Amino acid sequence: MKKVVKFFGVMMVLFLLGACTIPKNEESNEEKKKIKIACNQVSEIVLNAAKKDMEEKGYAPEFVVFSNNIESLEAVNSGDVDAAFAQHKPFVQSFNQQKNGDLELIKPYVYYTGIGLYSDKYKKLEEIPDNAKIAIMNDAMNRDNALKMLQDAGLISLTSDKKTGYTILDIEKNPKNIEFIEIEQAQTVRSLEDLDGAVCFFTFMFKAGRDFNDYLVRDQNASEFPSSLIVKKENADKKWAEEMNASLLTERSKKAINDHFKGVYTFYEN
Repeated sequence: MKKVVKFFGVMMVLFLLGACTIPKNEESNEEKKKIKIACNQVSEIVLNAAKKDMEEKGYAPEFVVFSNNIESLEAVNSGDVDAAFAQHKPFVQSFNQQKNGDLELIKPYVYYTGIGLYSDKYKKLEEIPDNAKIAIMNDAMNRDNALKMLQDAGLISLTSDKKTGYTILDIEKNPKNIEFIEIEQAQTVRSLEDLDGAVCFFTFMFKAGRDFNDYLVRDQNASEFPSSLIVKKENADKKWAEEMNASLLTERSKKAINDHFKGVYTFYEN
């Protein structure tokens, strides 16, 4: 009889320990404090500008630098990191479609930047010669945006059969017979040394120590490409995700970002 009582006593203790453990795990998940954020060399500077605000909220952020935007998003999608910050919304949507991703941008959106056509050889758009070689970005979303910008500038005409997802195969008219060379976006600025022109992000021009305002033509729809903290959809409403994103929007963080980047980014009026 004593053995039976002892057995049930042990079982009761184990049950109570298990019951106590469940709320503790839930609490630790809810109060997640160590946050790994994937970024590139440019967005790491932005995150560092907001790091103090993140820490004051009780978080311990770690910024993991990737050289490739796809690898950065893959790390979030696989759970190797908690979030990413660098890529704009259409790029993330394209990633979700092509890579079976499950990623979402936290609202409110933080800011946007722009792209432009630059040249080390020519000062005006009209000076672009016949048979010029121009670099454009090789990822689907930014290639599409670049081609639309060049169409608006009158350099090419695109097929009217679709409204998005353009490639160089969709160029119907190319009066200057421009040769478009597709390269990774981080390499576009460097290509200016060898080519007649290149479509580059303001951010990469700035990083290279160049004047990002020195473009021959720029995009007119930059606000449609918002950036904010990127997480898996299951984490989009988590407290840590919302508070980490909010840290990027404090007046102190925005001032630090603007002081460094000198107008590269335009913050949304949230």
